[in-house]
Amino acid sequence: MYNKYKSNLISIIGTFVFTALVIASCVLLPFFVRMYLGDAYQEQVGVRTALYVCLYGCAVPTLLISYLLLRILFNVRKNVVFDRVNVKYCRYISWCCFAVSALFFVLGFFITFSFVMAFSMAFIGLMTRVVKNLFNEAVDIKEENDLTV
Repeated sequence: MYNKYKSNLISIIGTFVFTALVIASCVLLPFFVRMYLGDAYQEQVGVRTALYVCLYGCAVPTLLISYLLLRILFNVRKNVVFDRVNVKYCRYISWCCFAVSALFFVLGFFITFSFVMAFSMAFIGLMTRVVKNLFNEAVDIKEENDLTV
């Protein structure tokens, strides 16, 4: 049966699992890069270096996104949903998505498929901005209603 508490708990557990996977990916990144590039790019240090810079650079905003998601989920658990702090967290999440998008866009000049990831992350950042704007309007309406009562 659907339960708000269980749904929130599943989201929190999923965020912790995702964070653990990101940290494990950072530890195993040299293995993944060697496996992905294979023998084709072994002599081209620039491609390998660009891949390392992009992927390790993306780890920082991704871990920040995980932290901010946990903060939002814990606020929801405390019934603090329509609050300015959640709007601020959504804004930071969108900027982190745009930062990851920029890193993958630069990597796209070395590995063409990275442009797909760059545009995908930009779209996710845009969707997060829309959600942020909705939250912001809801907070404004809530504050206005609190003043009238």
